Amino acid sequence: MSENKHGLGTIAARGGENEEKLLGSVIAPVFHSTTYGFKTFDEMRRYAHGELPDTFFYSRYANPTVAQVERKVAELEMAESACVVSSGSAATFCATAALCEAGDEIIATNSLYGGTTKIFKDFFARFGVQVRFISIDEIPRLKEIRSEKTKLFWFETPTNPNNRIVDLDAAANSAKEANLFSIIDNTFATPVLQRPITHSINAVMHSATKYLGGHSDVTAGVIAGDESFISKVRAVSLRIGTTLDPAGAYLLERGLKTLEVRVRASCENALRVAESLKQNKMVARVYYPGLEDDPNHLLAKKQMNGLFGSIVAFDIAGGEAEVEKFFDSLKLVHNAPSLGGVESLASYPLFSSHIGFSDEQLKSAGVSASTIRLAIGIETADDIIEDLNQALSL
Repeated sequence: MSENKHGLGTIAARGGENEEKLLGSVIAPVFHSTTYGFKTFDEMRRYAHGELPDTFFYSRYANPTVAQVERKVAELEMAESACVVSSGSAATFCATAALCEAGDEIIATNSLYGGTTKIFKDFFARFGVQVRFISIDEIPRLKEIRSEKTKLFWFETPTNPNNRIVDLDAAANSAKEANLFSIIDNTFATPVLQRPITHSINAVMHSATKYLGGHSDVTAGVIAGDESFISKVRAVSLRIGTTLDPAGAYLLERGLKTLEVRVRASCENALRVAESLKQNKMVARVYYPGLEDDPNHLLAKKQMNGLFGSIVAFDIAGGEAEVEKFFDSLKLVHNAPSLGGVESLASYPLFSSHIGFSDEQLKSAGVSASTIRLAIGIETADDIIEDLNQALSL
């Protein structure tokens, strides 16, 4: 585990940086070069023999701009190391491929981002890696549920889209007792709200496209964990070519510099939005752990640093007809998938993250035809609330 005496805001703004910058520049340059030369034949020989691990050779292997953002994310998550790749889905694939081979099994919770479910169920299953989905309530029974083939336990908290909370300490203990490697998708929470590695979760995954990038202008993913595991992840990424472009790495690091202030602002807005929605007669139910009567409130309060995230889900009173009118009435909030940018977005899980799910899968994930997910941005809270209220005036 990485140790850093600085606060999270300082790490976000300054972490991972080399003390010596080109010509004293405050911002490190973007290294676009795809290849790097050796001064001597002996230097090339020593690199080939693994004696110069910090030497750059070819940008698919390593790049100075990418390496800097990897150091910053590792510090933020208090991990030994991190590997940045081209998308969140690429991070999921590389991490899973680093651990599992044909004949192995994954146990995953059934409340997951739909893309992750499809990677496990539709892709890895084709190559002999099976997956079993369990409910969050079954996590304490991992030792009983696992088989001799099970290698990996994958989960997320808060869950997508209805914000169920998994007890990090209990999940880590259960995975350890079952001798399973545990990975959490920490995209919704970010290291601002929780640092799962400090709870003994083995590794953390992010769709860095979301809050880490923070401006809806870069697609990236990251896995953070101990050096041994990350070296395996990096080997998969290197071989299949999921390396993040240096320009993308630059945008990701630029976004990370304001991570703490953005996340805090959006969380504050989200709480106000959730409280407002709860009072609206067109809203049947609000899913937000910041509400004191939410069944997940006490656990979220305990492990999420006093903030509750910026995703607010709700069930509209009615069905698809009311959903359609709501979306078509929005003026400020965008009808768009994704989350984590400075702008507020509304998405319909049935047509986005959970498209193609069976009725049984949707029921397990807590998603219905009435469910709407809001990703709250950093606009003025009153403006967001006013737009939602007028769109709900059906």
